[in-house]
Amino acid sequence: MPSVTSMYADDVVTFIKPERANLLACAAVVEDFGAASGLRTNRTKCSLHPIHCTVNQVELAQSILQCSVEGWPCKYLGLPLGLRKVSVAQLQPVVESAASRLPLWSARLLNRGGRTILVQTTLSAIPIHAMMSLDIPAKSMQALKKICRGFMWKARADVSGGHCLVAWDKVTSPKSCGGLGLPNLQLLNLALRCRWAWLQRVDASKAWAEFDLQIPPLARALFESATAVVVGNGERALFWKDRWLQGARVADHAPNLVAMVSARKAKCCAPRGRF
Repeated sequence: MPSVTSMYADDVVTFIKPERANLLACAAVVEDFGAASGLRTNRTKCSLHPIHCTVNQVELAQSILQCSVEGWPCKYLGLPLGLRKVSVAQLQPVVESAASRLPLWSARLLNRGGRTILVQTTLSAIPIHAMMSLDIPAKSMQALKKICRGFMWKARADVSGGHCLVAWDKVTSPKSCGGLGLPNLQLLNLALRCRWAWLQRVDASKAWAEFDLQIPPLARALFESATAVVVGNGERALFWKDRWLQGARVADHAPNLVAMVSARKAKCCAPRGRF
């Protein structure tokens, strides 16, 4: 049964082709797991999400898997999983999660230094889970920044520009540059997206390492400019793209030559002994 499966604790998502053999195999795996572990899958908590399937294929899958048919996007591990770019409405729960923390804190009893610590350690940390996997829309990022800024300056969720003593860009600057060192959420999102490019290169044992991960061009450019490759046997180094020439790429020395190389060959590693 060719499939792609993601499992975390008791949350599982599986992508399979809507063919009878694959569907029967999937149902059998679920039953075998129940027989071996003593746990039974609650089909009422399972759902089927078709991707470009015909009506007959959906009916076949529903009859075999015995679960409800729902559309996209769906929620997996607390994040929206869909076929298109995530929208502001889909990330509204992340914004609301940050805003819901404010009434629980006796903010007016805290001085500005105490509120600054809470912004740094808690409010700025709430969207990290989403930032690791998603490109947060600018509107959602602005809403999160507004909550952090309002709580720090005036102990509430919303403030006007006159209440802010210093521009927020200055506040999120490093302490060595005169700021308070609070996280810049936009740059944090970019850095966390770079993390996938790093893990893909240094840990090939990951189940997702073989896939062509969709990393934003700016995050990809940041990763490539901030990393260099030390050549060993050449099996994992990309001859045309990596910075292995004393921190430079082949394209930096011979751009016309690199322009003649196809995109497919540019992603290939050099064969052993021929680097």
